[in-house]
Amino acid sequence: MAVVALVATAVVFAGPVPRTDAPTRLRPDIVIPRRPTSLELDAPTRLRPDIVIPARPTALQRDVVTLRETYHLPALELCVIDVNGIVDVATDGVRKAGGTDAVTSKDLFHLGSMTKAMTATMLATLVQEGKLSWDMTMAQAFPAIASVMDSRYKNVTLEQLLTHTSGLADYTTDPEWASIPPFTGTPAQQRQAFARMLLTRPPIGPAGVYRYSNAGYAVAVAIAERVTGKTWEQLMQQRVFGPLKIRAAYGWPLLCGDDEPWGHRIKNGVVTPHNPSDHYRVPTVLAPAGDVSMSILDYSVFARLHLAGLENIDGSVLSAADIQRLHEPVLEYSCGWHEELIDGIPTSWHRGSCDTFDTFVLLQPSRDIGVIVFTNADGDNKAANALFAEMPKLAGLYARQ
Repeated sequence: MAVVALVATAVVFAGPVPRTDAPTRLRPDIVIPRRPTSLELDAPTRLRPDIVIPARPTALQRDVVTLRETYHLPALELCVIDVNGIVDVATDGVRKAGGTDAVTSKDLFHLGSMTKAMTATMLATLVQEGKLSWDMTMAQAFPAIASVMDSRYKNVTLEQLLTHTSGLADYTTDPEWASIPPFTGTPAQQRQAFARMLLTRPPIGPAGVYRYSNAGYAVAVAIAERVTGKTWEQLMQQRVFGPLKIRAAYGWPLLCGDDEPWGHRIKNGVVTPHNPSDHYRVPTVLAPAGDVSMSILDYSVFARLHLAGLENIDGSVLSAADIQRLHEPVLEYSCGWHEELIDGIPTSWHRGSCDTFDTFVLLQPSRDIGVIVFTNADGDNKAANALFAEMPKLAGLYARQ
């Protein structure tokens, strides 16, 4: 009887029971846990303190490496700003070709003609205080030499000096620099003598015609120095650099210390460091047109002053109206800035170059964006054109973020 019962039980449970009520799809209240990846299975339960996960490079960081390597530049620095501060900054390369000291965003770079906007900003503070006026004529500015001044200069204005429409000679080439007499005395006294020399000689062309001239900024500063009794260097520190809390130097960066970048000349693809001991430099009388050195971080503060002013925001040095006055173009140029449409966007820009460094700035207030480019080499036009072409691209990229 027991055996029969056992067999019967086996017969009853010998095969699977058919499922006639199986769902055709997963019920919504059923959750199947995700299968972990092999990496997750092997991962530590917490990150070790000695493990650092590198940040993904930004577009600017990728750009600075690519551009520097493509054009064989010793160093390259890029900075993007808006009115609130620095959006992104990237550096790559070395202070001296063949060396190993990496550049930093605090290193000094020679600004060349980007100094002009700084000098014009200082002069605007004197105009704002009534010490100067934009329509002040050369006869009014230099009454002591009015009688011997070339008559064609007598009605030339301070504004025309800064917008390259005065008729003064260029003084942009090495032969022109070499032709400057060896004036004696302090830098301010030398600029007074240079202004007298220029204004008592015939102009190179008629006033009211655009012709880029470093001499115009020298004469403009000679006016400010005569009126205030202070040197250009003192005026710049007291009226621009000091209030903005930025560090500025005069002359080549290496003159400030051995741990600053060297300038380089590029010729036929060969990059040669420039040693300041060879005495090649911007002439003293032309320093207000192009002889300031500054880090890209400090320069960004100055550039932001102008970007904010163009966006109708008052600054610590000048009001928005004063900044906008500096950017009113006369023909092709305003006071220290080129003004034009780039890709249909109103743009203020400038380049600074004295054969050994190359610097650029671009401001697009309608996008609330600015781009700054510093490199410690000059002489390769393809590199310069590529750097300039990259700036509006970066402006568009960062403005959309």
